[in-house]
Formats: sequence, structure tokens, C-alpha cells
Amino acid sequence: MANIKSAKKRVLVNKRQKAENRLVKAALSTEVKKFRKALEAGDIATAEARLVEVESSIMAAKSKNVLHANTASRKVSRLKAALDKAKSATVETKVEEVKAEVKVEEVKAEEPAKKTTTRKTTAKKAEATAEEKPAKTTKTTTKKTATKKAE
Repeated sequence: MANIKSAKKRVLVNKRQKAENRLVKAALSTEVKKFRKALEAGDIATAEARLVEVESSIMAAKSKNVLHANTASRKVSRLKAALDKAKSATVETKVEEVKAEVKVEEVKAEEPAKKTTTRKTTAKKAEATAEEKPAKTTKTTTKKTATKKAE
């Protein structure tokens, strides 16, 4: 423990400032969590409203020197990027849903083709193949042997 009066006072001031800084950081992290929950739930309007609150809290913490200036801007930037990503994801899903609805309507508009098949039994197949194939004609050739000796 410090012996000098000013050093004792400094220890007390540091404790008080540390407690205040913790309160500010805890409140800030709670607001960020609420913002992220709104994003995960897909509630973009609530998330946008929370982003305004979170950004003002971050800038207040920066002005009180609880957060460094670069840290504050990095946090705000990342939160805005997360919101933009969520917005684009919802737009893409809406576009995909519309395309899916159009495809469903097209499928409903088309009538399914009727499937007609004829079955042939093996006996009918045999008859059909016999009728289709022409009868084989075989040529027979006879060899004429000419013998020179016989003449």
C-alpha cells in the first residue's frame, strides 16, 4: 500500500474509474448482444434501431476514453457490415422465394403427359418378330466340274 497521501488518493481514484469503465463496457456489450439477437432473428427493422443506440454508446465510451478511437470505429464498422450482410441475405431469399413461386405456378399450368404403354406378352412378341423378319432364301449353287480327260 502507498504511504504518501497523493499515492493513496490515486489508488482510490483508479478503483473508482475501473468500476465505472466496467459498467460502461458491460452496458455496451449488452447492447451489442441485443443487436446481434435481432439480426439472428431476422428482424432487420429492430436491428437498425439498435445499431443507432449501439453506435452512440460506442462513441460515448470513446469520448470517456473507455475505448480507444480505433477500437470504437472498428466495432461500429463490423456491426454495420453485419447489418448490411443480413439485409442482402434477406433480399436474396425474397428473390429466391419469388422465383420459386413463379416456378410452382408454371408447373401447375402445365398438364402432365399421360403415360400410355402397351404390353406385349412373349407369345405376341414372338409372332411379331416372325412377321417382321423376311423369310430367308438360300441360294444353292452347283459346281460344274469340267474334266478334260473325259473329253
